[in-house]
Amino acid sequence: MAILNALIFFGLSILHFYWLLGGKWGMNSVIPTKTNTSDKVFVPSAFSTVVVAIGLLMFGLIALGNTNPFSNWIELTYFRWGNLLIAFIFFARAVGDFNYVGFFKRARNTVFARNDTWCYSPLCLFISITSIFVALSE
Repeated sequence: MAILNALIFFGLSILHFYWLLGGKWGMNSVIPTKTNTSDKVFVPSAFSTVVVAIGLLMFGLIALGNTNPFSNWIELTYFRWGNLLIAFIFFARAVGDFNYVGFFKRARNTVFARNDTWCYSPLCLFISITSIFVALSE
């Protein structure tokens, strides 16, 4: 599970770096829009995109750290706590803001909302659950 989570994080990180470098694939369906309009709820800046890309890369390294490749430098306990933090972050994302993202969002009739219901939020919940298992595994 640790390797699966790491691969998911590395893939998402690459996707964010792709967008940072000007890639357009998927951009119309990954940012929440207001109901009945195409107005985006927010427009991510280059800075926020790079922060997310680096954060996802770090999350991948934390997930991978539970397989013990860094044991000469960092104790496994830190990776376990890191995975619990990741689990909390992604659980909060799955629950959402009660407006535009998460399982309990109000906006439901947009492209993003449908993708969020069937893909993004379930993926966040999956990452949260597997991160707990990884953190608690021996």
